[in-house]
Amino acid sequence: MRLYFDTSVLGALADRDDERRLRMTRGLFDAVGRGRHDAIISNVVQEELAQAPASLHRGIIEQVREVEFELATEDADSTTLFAAYLAARIVPVRYRNDLWHVAVATLARADALVSWNFRHLVNLRTRRAVHAVNLRLGHPLVEIVSPEEV
Repeated sequence: MRLYFDTSVLGALADRDDERRLRMTRGLFDAVGRGRHDAIISNVVQEELAQAPASLHRGIIEQVREVEFELATEDADSTTLFAAYLAARIVPVRYRNDLWHVAVATLARADALVSWNFRHLVNLRTRRAVHAVNLRLGHPLVEIVSPEEV
């Protein structure tokens, strides 16, 4: 499967408070390393990681050094799709970067966007709203799942 990883998944690699979440995330990246899945990130993920404290950023990069990521980038089509998501009020405007992840993942033809963000992404309401916009605009559906679901 083609899996787009949002920043929360990479950030979980530095989570020392939730051993289960850390274990599941590492297991998912191990599966990618074994060729079971293709990993996609975007320039949005790179920008969010760059804003993290340097020690956290280095720790995450160190743990995914062996993973080959496809880099998907924002473009005119993803900007249009992002605007449609904003118009549909899928998430509060304050959390609009979450919608950038969905737009880029959709246009990168990811099978799923993988996230630990249950509040704004991994929930039935968001999935339905994203699917409705994608269907209306003729884009493929992208599943929004947690690492547990993969």
